[in-house]
Amino acid sequence: MAKREVTPKKDKKEIEDPIEENNSLIKRKFPNIDKYKAKVEKKVEYKPQEWIDMSHAFKEVTRLPGIPVGHISMVYGKSDTGKTTMLVEAGAYAQRQGILPVCIITENKFSWDRAKTMGLDPDACIVHNGIETIEEGMLIVRNTLREQASGELPYDVVFLWDSIGGTASNAENEANEEEDGAGGRAMMETAKILRAKVARFLGPKINATRKAEYPYNATWFIVNHAYSAPPKPPSRIGTIEPYGGDGIWLPATLVFRMGGVMGRSSKISAEKNKVTVAFALKTALVLEKNHITDVSAKGRIICTDHGFILDDKSSIDEYKKKYRDDWDLNYDDYWNSVSDD
Repeated sequence: MAKREVTPKKDKKEIEDPIEENNSLIKRKFPNIDKYKAKVEKKVEYKPQEWIDMSHAFKEVTRLPGIPVGHISMVYGKSDTGKTTMLVEAGAYAQRQGILPVCIITENKFSWDRAKTMGLDPDACIVHNGIETIEEGMLIVRNTLREQASGELPYDVVFLWDSIGGTASNAENEANEEEDGAGGRAMMETAKILRAKVARFLGPKINATRKAEYPYNATWFIVNHAYSAPPKPPSRIGTIEPYGGDGIWLPATLVFRMGGVMGRSSKISAEKNKVTVAFALKTALVLEKNHITDVSAKGRIICTDHGFILDDKSSIDEYKKKYRDDWDLNYDDYWNSVSDD
């Protein structure tokens, strides 16, 4: 009986690799390109990507380590959906990492009492209150970056703007003094300003702080409003769009949406002294744009006076047990007369 010939297995190195073969072909076609590249290419080294740490709940829902340092991030949504909770949490965690918050406050309803409860120390912030126009806020960002670059402000910084959607431009203020119908033109002008200032001027300066040669980092976290947009055929469902259109969306590395398209959020309540207390807010958190890890994540999250917690029974029960005694109902004699259940 004739022996069957056995074809010897090829060594791993002998197995054809189409990628390696392609690379070899390219090198043969451009034999002297390295010398020319060394002469004309500008070598730029960047620092390793760093992150502003965030709560466990934020990380679980977004699948992110936190807020990226050296980038622009935006959260937008309708009113009362937890946007400011994200901003304050980012500021509080940034302080713990030695990053200086620069707060640009245009929302009259911003509560420093709640911010302090979440761990944000106003004495370790630079606070710009009562900013009236977008241009004024942009000037603060520009001047702070200049002072950081010169060494006058020798710290890593994070700009916290709450809220750019509640800030008018000079054009809008002028339109309010003019005839009816000027508002639409003014909003278009505002979108142009955001594209010019954020996308083309300040955005690149923020990103440039990631270069290895730059001694400090700058990060920009923006809270934005949303408006309802009509459905785009063939869809019959409308959408919500961030204020200013794509003026911030385009230069932003991360974009979050809080709250739903149709609905907003729901309150979570408990009983204390026979009184119903709304102690938290359940809302949607959607990562709509992610140019770092490319992960698209969404889920439900709970906003409390102490930051984010997970939307599950054990987390909610643990939070109630820990902070129930802090729910202050003693606003008048009625509350004082109610016995504890």
